[in-house]
Amino acid sequence: MILCCKHCGNCRESNHLAENCDYCGNEMVQLLSDEELSHIDPKELPQIIEAMRAGYRYGNPDYDEKLWDSRTKKEEIQRAENEKKDLDYREKTHMVTTGFQFEGYEIVSYLGIVAGEVVLGTGFLSEFTSSFADFFGVQSGMFEEKLETARHAAMDKLIKKSAALGGNAVIGIDIDYNMFSNNVIGVIANGTSVVIRKI
Repeated sequence: MILCCKHCGNCRESNHLAENCDYCGNEMVQLLSDEELSHIDPKELPQIIEAMRAGYRYGNPDYDEKLWDSRTKKEEIQRAENEKKDLDYREKTHMVTTGFQFEGYEIVSYLGIVAGEVVLGTGFLSEFTSSFADFFGVQSGMFEEKLETARHAAMDKLIKKSAALGGNAVIGIDIDYNMFSNNVIGVIANGTSVVIRKI
């Protein structure tokens, strides 16, 4: 906690409520509790103590505004960090199925349709090897890799959108492949974002 002498303005950190000032001997009063200190950015602490010394603690709104701003910034940063951790966790643990239920789970709420779309070019080399493979009746590895990459990217987008809605699973997944002009492939993954829980 921070104690301050009302008589001479001397302030210091302390673990005891009742202490006398080292300079003038008068009783010191608590200006900031440990709870209040935990909400203050250490860089802003000297300014806040200076504001208290000037008497802002006892009725001047500037002190309360400075303390509020400091708390608000810290709380906003903490809330954003917590939301990001929660979103990352939901993305990593997301369950997906082409069906409409998960064994051992019940659907608590339906959050809406989500989709992940990816468009990518196949490239001249992939197109050439695909034509070559088609001529000889063998598989085209480069083309397959491009399709797999696009499918994974579309699913990642789908899961991110579902997690952003607050879901922890996607049901009824359908993946469509479209070939556009100029050797461009479109992959679209659709599904319904839901919240599930163990039965």
